[in-house]
Amino acid sequence: MDKRRRGLYAVIAAVVALAVVAVVWVLVTRASAVAIVNGERISKRDFIARMEDAAGYNVLDQMITEALIRQAAAKAGITVSKDRVEEELNSIRQQFGSSFDSVLWQYGMTEDDLRKNIEMNLLVMEYSTKDLTITDEDLRKYFEEHKDQYNTPEMVRARHILVETEEEAKEIVTQLGQGADFAQLAQERSIDTMSAIHGGDLDWFGRGQMVEPFEKAAFAMQPGQISDPVKSDFGYHIIKVEERKDAYEAVFEEVRDNVESAYKASQAKSVTQLAAELRSDSDITIINERYKDLGTTTPFGVQ
Repeated sequence: MDKRRRGLYAVIAAVVALAVVAVVWVLVTRASAVAIVNGERISKRDFIARMEDAAGYNVLDQMITEALIRQAAAKAGITVSKDRVEEELNSIRQQFGSSFDSVLWQYGMTEDDLRKNIEMNLLVMEYSTKDLTITDEDLRKYFEEHKDQYNTPEMVRARHILVETEEEAKEIVTQLGQGADFAQLAQERSIDTMSAIHGGDLDWFGRGQMVEPFEKAAFAMQPGQISDPVKSDFGYHIIKVEERKDAYEAVFEEVRDNVESAYKASQAKSVTQLAAELRSDSDITIINERYKDLGTTTPFGVQ
């Protein structure tokens, strides 16, 4: 091999080595950073430190509370099944209907956060009422005192398209009369962006939940009917009623399980109350001095 060829191979080897180093540098940089702003790294260490300064105390306090409650429940042989948590989650989802995701967003929560909260509250309820004696008389009395919560009011499920002018509303009514799809027009034309993404679906609502002109029109319609433009303070609505439910008076035997759960919840301690009681009887050692107020025991080696 002549000198020129050996020199070329050396150059190629150096270029390859530099490329490997560059790739490794990029991988390491990306692995240790949460963002890169115009070449400036925001490291995971700085990011975590900032989060710890902002919320570390409250997060650790919550984690200690969760640990105490889980330990107490396990010691008492109390568990909460995933199915029960999902059942409660679905109940909440139904209550909020199409606004469920936006409510989670407003509170800065994910579905997993909500599941964890539901599980914790169920554990607290079961643990703090484990020695509670419940009679049928207790439940019937509670049912009668809270009967309105179990009665089903007259309800309507409707869609709407909200626009700014009567002229535009009349144009949309004409299109609907010619066979246009209501949900598609809601997505394209409605200025109520929250419902528009769901094809204008407002889910179920009872009297007193909507502005008066809207409510009056919706409750006067039958499933499948589409209204003429309805003026409110928000603009002009075109309403389509999808379903109706008549008012229904609850019967104790039909809702007994729900009544029992509600009665137990009314007798249960709050998460804060139970956590305070468990803390006083627990050995909690805080290693990081900035959170020492959360402990009940002096850390090892500290006088």
